[in-house]
Amino acid sequence: MRTKKITAICLCAAMIASLSACGGGRSEQTSASTTAASTTPPATLKSEAAEAIAEMGKDAEKLENPTVKFLSSWDLNPRNGKPKQVSLELFETSRGGKIEWVECDWKERYSTLGKLVAAGDSPDMFSASDFDCFPQGVINGMFVPMDDYIDFDSELWAPMTTINDQFVFQGKHYVCAYESVPGCLMVYNKNTIEENGLRDPVELLDEGNWNWDTFREMLIQFNNREEGKFGIDGWWFEGAISQTTGVPYIGMEDGKVVHYLDDSRIQDAQEFMLDLNRQDLPVPKKEIGWQIHPEKIASGETLFFPIGVWALTDMGYLPPFTGGEVDENKKPQIGDMENLMFVPMPRCPKADEYYLPSIVSGYTICKGAQNPEGVGAYLECVMECRDSEVAKQIEYEQLFEDYKWTEEMYDMLQRTKKMTEEHPVFEFYTAVTPMVNDLINNPMKDCYNHGEPSWAQTKETIRNKVQSELDQVNSKLS
Repeated sequence: MRTKKITAICLCAAMIASLSACGGGRSEQTSASTTAASTTPPATLKSEAAEAIAEMGKDAEKLENPTVKFLSSWDLNPRNGKPKQVSLELFETSRGGKIEWVECDWKERYSTLGKLVAAGDSPDMFSASDFDCFPQGVINGMFVPMDDYIDFDSELWAPMTTINDQFVFQGKHYVCAYESVPGCLMVYNKNTIEENGLRDPVELLDEGNWNWDTFREMLIQFNNREEGKFGIDGWWFEGAISQTTGVPYIGMEDGKVVHYLDDSRIQDAQEFMLDLNRQDLPVPKKEIGWQIHPEKIASGETLFFPIGVWALTDMGYLPPFTGGEVDENKKPQIGDMENLMFVPMPRCPKADEYYLPSIVSGYTICKGAQNPEGVGAYLECVMECRDSEVAKQIEYEQLFEDYKWTEEMYDMLQRTKKMTEEHPVFEFYTAVTPMVNDLINNPMKDCYNHGEPSWAQTKETIRNKVQSELDQVNSKLS
């Protein structure tokens, strides 16, 4: 048994439950139903672990209504041989609770929620990890305040006060976040680095020299179109590059939504991504039907694959990105866990600090919820596990035994998490209105994916429309 204690808060649970994709949620990338993924039963907790969790919750009161309905494209209950989250085990044993998955497609989750609310059959809980429920879901009446069910002023929730207070409307909290996590990591194959005579990004990070410039130099040294070798592949990470400048495209200031489209730092990020395209460094997705190929990280044909932590809790596999059922034998594989490694996103050379994209792990309560008390009890269990040495040790063991992580990966995640917590950057463009999302989401990727138009042209095209949308939202917020 390892004696080293986990320092991240409910780490394994956070990586599975928080949808940690780049610039968007995990389900935005999968967007497909996974009910038929596998009939493999979940891994069972060791007897000593189950006994320890039971001891943690021995004084808790049982819920009168034990069932919490969770609307999502992903399930909190374990599947495909994966272990149960410690917080879920605590919820079940101490409160007598149960999470009932109300399955929906990621792209249709808001329309599904609206239909269920209108029909008087509301779910209870909805994920806030995609960073799109506040403020738009609140001002559209989809969610309700959580203060009657969560004591945000208590000692238990004190570590999250600064973050949870960002989601306050008319004096009430509409999101309960239990931690912030890195929004995107730069994944690579150690063998590919060595075979191509490249510097290990970990060494560059140790030297304080892992930045846009050294990252680009590695891509240039590796790229060879004739051999089918390209530097970087993936979806939904362009915003993560921008966030390393220290500013999002859309942010919150003094309770108002604001844009930073004219900020010179955004311009710098766009120029950097434009240069990558001009030098033919990214995988040319438009030439291959806009598909990604994470398996080329394993084969050594692609150098980097930026993605969320969740991808590394599935033994190096990724689900299909084009919809459909998950076939365990056909999922594209990033590679064997022993050969994989990652570092945080490269630093913007002009930034005054090492800023990193961050997302929150948390939930909100749906309008018309039948069991909001159950949601509060579940989140209390999650937070109790966050600070429990017993829970931390159990999940530390799960990370190595069930997810095949290495000590090197584990140490880097702790380091990246600490760096992210020191200088997090939250992106709100998905959280305002569908129009704002459409105006920014694809245009901000054009320099990277198409090499045109320039950001100067793009921002002139979208600025007034974005501001008009923000004005309407801020009017409702005030």
